[in-house]
Amino acid sequence: MFKINVLRSSLLLLLITTIFISCFSFLPSMAIEDNNISQDNASVESTSYNNVTINLRGADIRDVLSAIAVNMDKKIIYTAEQMNVDLSIDGVDSKTAMTYVLNTLGLDYIEDNNTLIIGKREELTKDFYNKLSLTKFVLKHVTADVISEQLDILSIPVQKIVLDSNKKVIWVQGTPQDLSKVNELITMLDRAENMSEGIADSSNLTPIKMKHISANKLNEILGNIGLRLGIIIESNPMTLWVYGNKEEIDDIMNIQKTFDIPENASSNDAIISNVKLTYLTSNEVIEIFEELDLNIDIEVVHIGRSLKTAWLIGTDESIKIAADIIKKFDIEKLNSDNPFFIYETVYITANELKNRFNNLNLSNIYMETINYPEFSKSVMVFCPEDYRVFAMNHINKFDVMTEKIKVPIDYSGAPDGSNKLKKRRDLLVDLTGIPSDSFTISENVTREDEKYHYVMYLEETQENIKLVKDYITYIDFPLSDGLN
Repeated sequence: MFKINVLRSSLLLLLITTIFISCFSFLPSMAIEDNNISQDNASVESTSYNNVTINLRGADIRDVLSAIAVNMDKKIIYTAEQMNVDLSIDGVDSKTAMTYVLNTLGLDYIEDNNTLIIGKREELTKDFYNKLSLTKFVLKHVTADVISEQLDILSIPVQKIVLDSNKKVIWVQGTPQDLSKVNELITMLDRAENMSEGIADSSNLTPIKMKHISANKLNEILGNIGLRLGIIIESNPMTLWVYGNKEEIDDIMNIQKTFDIPENASSNDAIISNVKLTYLTSNEVIEIFEELDLNIDIEVVHIGRSLKTAWLIGTDESIKIAADIIKKFDIEKLNSDNPFFIYETVYITANELKNRFNNLNLSNIYMETINYPEFSKSVMVFCPEDYRVFAMNHINKFDVMTEKIKVPIDYSGAPDGSNKLKKRRDLLVDLTGIPSDSFTISENVTREDEKYHYVMYLEETQENIKLVKDYITYIDFPLSDGLN
């Protein structure tokens, strides 16, 4: 039985001191990880330990834990604060003694192979993973010297070991975060095209310095386009390191110039999004928006190597509107030589013109509206060039003012219903431009005693009456998106 007792002879104290020195001489300063270690070679933990008896007063906790660890054939890394302790344990196995001491002091441990990492329970896991690790990376194509050189260029704070005997292996010591960046770099560079004599002279690791958007945002855009991703160092989030030849770097820098503008700064509410196209190209989308001349805050960007993606820059709301417009154009029916033109109605709404025109069932002419067609005047007309005169002939016949009729459009059941309807009338006049003298508010026309029923009717064309009734629906339900 192994015993520790402060009242023992000096010979026993000398033995304990020898054990302490032996233990601390092997304390590691870092955890070691080898990506190529097989599970078959992992050490097997012994379940049989010598019994321990401890009787100490004012002893350094590190000395106590080290002595117990030696008897367990373990090493320790102690991460908590130094403290002196009084302990008394009699005849228990080493593992039980270790657990008892740690529980008494509110400490715990994580076992990593033959090493015990000891510390406070709430901090132990976090502290353990912040320890420096030594990791082995096996390369397939480039040599370790190439990776080492590029790590120096990136200034990633790691220590490197390159062996002359094996140029396809590099050992790197650093935090998990830094090792993750090393892995990204190796993924970027360890390619078959770079295997001849290291990195080709025409290819370089180049920093792209951002001014307005983050490097992470540009990296996201590159990924969506299909270009090779770059590396971002946390200490400099406005620089993206990219690898490639001059042509590839020029492409990336052109993309940066397109998106890295003041309007897209992180402090602004501008969003960068993209719409995948099926039939249109991004150039055609730009032409469509130029022709429509919409009053929305949106910019459509074309990138040469991504013809089937339309990049949109704007607010969240404007991007949704633009994406909806693109979907209306990006359909197979319009994927032909059929040009289109925009027609601005004179007397009726865009929705009314479309409904009337569709009754003709013309196979070679297609009409589409944009947002809020119940109120807007713009209609997109798709047809072959030689059908344009034919289409306009029908449009002119439909876009006419019909006779005026009188139709009730609103009512109120309140005692002061007349005043309430006057306020609603004023709002409708402001929204539609229809003169107020076209509206008439009746007296109380209820059929029942002590009740109220005021009616407002409108003397206007059928189209304007429909327009006003649609506006009333929006007034009563302003959050609705389109009329059913």
